[in-house]
Amino acid sequence: MRSTFALVITSLLCSTAPICLAQDSFDPTGHNTEAHLPKIIRTQVEYIVIPTSLATQLMYGPKKAANDSALRLQLQKLLDDKKATMLDSQMVTCRSGEKATTESVRELIYPTEYEPAEVPKEVHIDGKNVTAAKEKLITPPTPTAFETRNIGSTLELEPTLSDNGIIIELRFAPEITYHVEDNVLAEFRDERGIADIKVPTIYTLRINTGMTLESGKYHLAAMLSPKTDKGFTDSSKKVFVFVKSDALTVSR
Repeated sequence: MRSTFALVITSLLCSTAPICLAQDSFDPTGHNTEAHLPKIIRTQVEYIVIPTSLATQLMYGPKKAANDSALRLQLQKLLDDKKATMLDSQMVTCRSGEKATTESVRELIYPTEYEPAEVPKEVHIDGKNVTAAKEKLITPPTPTAFETRNIGSTLELEPTLSDNGIIIELRFAPEITYHVEDNVLAEFRDERGIADIKVPTIYTLRINTGMTLESGKYHLAAMLSPKTDKGFTDSSKKVFVFVKSDALTVSR
């Protein structure tokens, strides 16, 4: 009689108290709980420079899967042996479906349009026409429009995590920009100084693409050509651009 009463009380408690549901769904490893926790996505982009001949050897042969972790391991050995160099590395963390940007830049502001130099037709001083002073009153070329370029590294991306928490759809646009030099289009000098018309030479490594990634795995996004010391394309070297996105559980 006493045991029957205890069974009835237990059944009533389990029908009303959430503690019984927790006991029924006991999760000793925490994997079921982790699946319902929020996630953030951390994306890293690496630029590794190697000789073109070596890059050709590494890329030779068929490729059956998008996972390039084995290739990245080969590049790490080359880095350790000083046969490759790390040009740059970018990283940003954000939530799924949101855009993120990270910048390490210096703003270069330069004129793009000019008003030409102007010589006055007549110069009047104290009501008198003075022709000898015209050369000293020349108006130099005057900039009227400007443009701004970011010199350095920029990473823009938008990752989207799949329902299984493993596959990541990534839209990203990494970029590295160099200010090589300034080219003089026209020289202008007077007693007040130098007012040459200049335009900058800019060299850019840029990617704009979309990829399907497996969380935690390296993927080769592109192979670019770096610049020489004078700002020309260096065909003797290649830049391997690797991307890796990790879906990280919050409060795990």
